Amino acid sequence: ENGRYPTQSFATLSFMFKKKKSGGDPAPMQELTVMKGSNVLLGGGGGGDEESPAKRPLTELEKIQREKDALETELKALRKLVDEKALDDIQKTEADSLRDSVTTEVKDDLSSLPSDDGSLTGSGGFNPFASIRHRINRQTAKQFSSRRYKKNLGEKFESFDYDAPDDVSQYHSLKDKKEVQKLEAKKEFFRGLYVVLIGAITGVIAYWMTFAVGRMVTVKWDKTWELLQAGKTMDSYLYYISWTVGCLFLAGLLVVWAPESAGSGIPQVKAYLNGNQVPGILRFKTLIAKVLGITLCVTSGMPAGREGPMVHTGSILAAGLARGYSDYFAWLPNIYTGFDNTRDRRDFVSMGAAAGVAAAFNAPIGGILFSLEEVSSFWSPELTWRTFICAIIAAYTVNIFMASFNGNFNDSGLVLFGHTTEDGGTYETWEIFAFIIVAVLGGLIGAAYVTINEKITVLRKRFWAGMHPAWRIFEAIIYISFLLSLFFWLPMLWECKYDDVTHNGDASHHTGFHGLHPIQYNCADSHYYNELATLLLTPQETTILQLYSRNTHGYFSIFTLAIFTVLFFFSAVTAYGIAVPAGLFIPGMMVGAGMGRLVGELLYTMFGDKIDPGLYALVGASAVLGGITRMTISLTVIMVEISNDINYLLPIMLALAISKAVGDKFTHSLYDVHMDLASIPYLEADPPDVFNSLSAESIMSRKVVMIGVDASVAEIEDALDTHHNAFPVVDKGVSSMNRFFVGLITRENLDGQLQKCRSTGRASIDVSLAMDPSPFIAQSQLSLRRVLRLFRGMGLRHVVVVDSRQRVVGIITRKDFINAPTTVQMAVKDPRFVRATREAMMRMERSTRIKGANANAPVKLKRSNSFVGVL
Repeated sequence: ENGRYPTQSFATLSFMFKKKKSGGDPAPMQELTVMKGSNVLLGGGGGGDEESPAKRPLTELEKIQREKDALETELKALRKLVDEKALDDIQKTEADSLRDSVTTEVKDDLSSLPSDDGSLTGSGGFNPFASIRHRINRQTAKQFSSRRYKKNLGEKFESFDYDAPDDVSQYHSLKDKKEVQKLEAKKEFFRGLYVVLIGAITGVIAYWMTFAVGRMVTVKWDKTWELLQAGKTMDSYLYYISWTVGCLFLAGLLVVWAPESAGSGIPQVKAYLNGNQVPGILRFKTLIAKVLGITLCVTSGMPAGREGPMVHTGSILAAGLARGYSDYFAWLPNIYTGFDNTRDRRDFVSMGAAAGVAAAFNAPIGGILFSLEEVSSFWSPELTWRTFICAIIAAYTVNIFMASFNGNFNDSGLVLFGHTTEDGGTYETWEIFAFIIVAVLGGLIGAAYVTINEKITVLRKRFWAGMHPAWRIFEAIIYISFLLSLFFWLPMLWECKYDDVTHNGDASHHTGFHGLHPIQYNCADSHYYNELATLLLTPQETTILQLYSRNTHGYFSIFTLAIFTVLFFFSAVTAYGIAVPAGLFIPGMMVGAGMGRLVGELLYTMFGDKIDPGLYALVGASAVLGGITRMTISLTVIMVEISNDINYLLPIMLALAISKAVGDKFTHSLYDVHMDLASIPYLEADPPDVFNSLSAESIMSRKVVMIGVDASVAEIEDALDTHHNAFPVVDKGVSSMNRFFVGLITRENLDGQLQKCRSTGRASIDVSLAMDPSPFIAQSQLSLRRVLRLFRGMGLRHVVVVDSRQRVVGIITRKDFINAPTTVQMAVKDPRFVRATREAMMRMERSTRIKGANANAPVKLKRSNSFVGVL
């Protein structure tokens, strides 16, 4: 049916075969229908004088043999179907995996059938003499767990176990309590030292990154405007675009050297803090490539911000300090390695992420809330105040360096879009409705941003699949050069406008990051400026500041703002995902500020001086950025801190709340989408509703590799040959057939036990000395929602599933949770699954086990019978 393997019982398989006549000539193609579980073969007409198998009764052994033959024929036909037709509704690349799935399922049926003498080959397998209800439930469960329903998770991602047993072995040899106290005091001292170092080093990197960008941008634009004012337009363009090509070429080479440095890095950090081992994101070379790459990308002028990459930078620094040693600088002495474990490293990475935001935006409180709300999956009161200290030190470090160069100390930070009026701003009550309109538009723009970028990213992955990463450098150079060439030449179509706001006498080039900086561009008179060039041919922070400037209504026309917003939206959404380091905070704020300023100017034409378009630019920037990232509390504080205006706290909160609600109606956040595209198994805090209808046994892996308490060398070697990272330890009893749960042992500890066996020459060893005797377990009938809450809340890597007698029946890992919602959603849409499940439900209702039960059917009973509860 539809070129897919029908897994339920009583399914029919139609295929074509050639039947030879008695004379040896092949007959025409005939259709044969094989009914599983039946002794009837219905054939088309023609061919031969042999007696039909349906005309005489068959013995039991003949029935069994006939069913075996049917399954083998089915397997051959399906293999041919997959190989030759490649399944029109499935990509050719998935044909091999489907063929393997089909082969495994049919072989399972063959291996579990009785042998020729009528004896069963395995307990609990496919039994042709079992009840109809058992066979339907078994096949329904098999179809539900079929590989074609499962999400394509990246095999390279493993999980952390944050709840590993406490290692108290270092204290066993300490008889004096004072020695224990000294050890604890030493650990707390180095913990505090690392907190200070993370904040200070992150602040230093943030300042020097901004300093380098400012110097290079000044050199770039000064020469560009000098050539342009001299009438050498083409020379000016070539000089301008040469900076773009050179910077992007170097940034692309850095990404080829360290591929994990591409993008903002926030999705990878978020996945790491959720418990995933994302390879390479915390390496030292990733730090070097990220810092140098984002400096080059911002200098090039591409739509990119350095605020997101600063989060990744702070996280790498924190993880490196937590280790206490370096693989790249092995000659350096170890500082302190007491934090070289998954739990402490996780906390330090959370602090590093907060320090990155604090240093980039001069927003220490916003940095703490960003780490808490957006990237961290685990938090504690102790982590709160340590992150607080780390963020303060990062922000103060930046300001101290700025004071050393500027001559005075202030808290302006690296990015500040402060108000231009002396008194605090105000707004009318009726403007709240205007803020709501801006918020709705921001949510729609954010959802469109995520949707378009997702589709573009998928196309990029398909196009570059199988090609060397170095080829992606040309994508960055060609596409960004095209965008910036458009930015350079498009303002030529705009007429010059008289500058009646600044009257600075020289509007020929940008002079800093704060205030209005009109660009003369193609205007002969220095008192005139080009509107579009003022927005496109300036640093992005300067553009946001100009859009946010107060009491400057009419400085940019409605038409110019509309063109700028649309143009920069498509530029930003297509540029994010190119193989260079780049963030989305500043590009998203530019799109939102342009949209908000546009709405403000429209309202100004209707209501006059009561409207300040700069306020709407701030609200619009918050709304669009919230629609893209879906952050609320942390983004509110960040926007208030960088705007330096508490008067507009409520409009910002209103805009973020509405934009998030609107965006959530259409898509997930951009960070979550990119984690999904990377096949990272991220566990959400809120499980889907279908988890209420499923139990632990619904998604558990039933093929569990178990270790006996007295394990032999051969048993341990067989276990280590698998890809599993933990093994349940069971008591097999006298008969060696039981599987009563005793504990859980990790691969590392099991390998250590194997080495002991080999060194001592013993044939077996008691693994109970190296196992965890009291790990978290789940009863097979426990609701899947509660299992997920236990798994995610405690930061587990494995959960062993036991039955009511404490016998091991399965094990659950992170990928089992990720596959469950997709499996359910796809399975219930499959008419074959629905048909088989409904048959099972009807037969269950007629069975004696539930005749006297509640008429509504107990939820627990439904949940325990092969996913019947799903329907």
